[in-house]
Amino acid sequence: MASQILDLKAKKSFEFHAAYYPPIYAGRKAYTIEELIDGIRKVDGFSLFYHVFHPVFSSHVVPYDLHNDFAFWLRNELHDDSLAYKVSDVEGAEPKTVEQVRDEILKILESSTNKTRAQKPFHFITCRPVVFDTGKKANSIGEFIDIISNITMRSVVYHFVFRRAMGYSQRNDFSAWLDEEFHVSNLADKLSKIDPQTYVDEETLRQDILLIVNKVIYQ
Repeated sequence: MASQILDLKAKKSFEFHAAYYPPIYAGRKAYTIEELIDGIRKVDGFSLFYHVFHPVFSSHVVPYDLHNDFAFWLRNELHDDSLAYKVSDVEGAEPKTVEQVRDEILKILESSTNKTRAQKPFHFITCRPVVFDTGKKANSIGEFIDIISNITMRSVVYHFVFRRAMGYSQRNDFSAWLDEEFHVSNLADKLSKIDPQTYVDEETLRQDILLIVNKVIYQ
């Protein structure tokens, strides 16, 4: 792809918003897999987002080899490594939403015969996102790269993960904008293949997004 595309102007600029996800106790806890299944069935989608996708932030502590809170609890409290890794490996890439992730985790848990009762319960947390305008706009791919390089990761995760995973959009906002404004489907498709569920460090996600953008633009 010619690097000249960097300065082409978009008809519609990309406006960067960002979000915080203040945790709220969902009023449910689980000591057994049966209770965990019941809780996962009943909590709202924000709770699934919080436990499965929010660990992309390094402030949300999970081990590097387990990608979500459910898997962490299964290993630490029920000592079921095999089940923990199966739940950890549930994919969260496009076009999956939290509801599809919910169904896959339930299917895995329902196949378990583990009857252990944990000493410490799993507390279900949900959240109500606080969205705000960062005031930053990109009118070209060049400006887009510059902003992505420096903007708070709360903006990157909001556009790249949250809106798509919650079903507000069918595709991450970056791929949608790049494809619609510049017809760079190759770049958009490569970004769409990133699975945010596998990240436990937001800066690594930023680096991988920029790596793909730069690799496609300058190839």
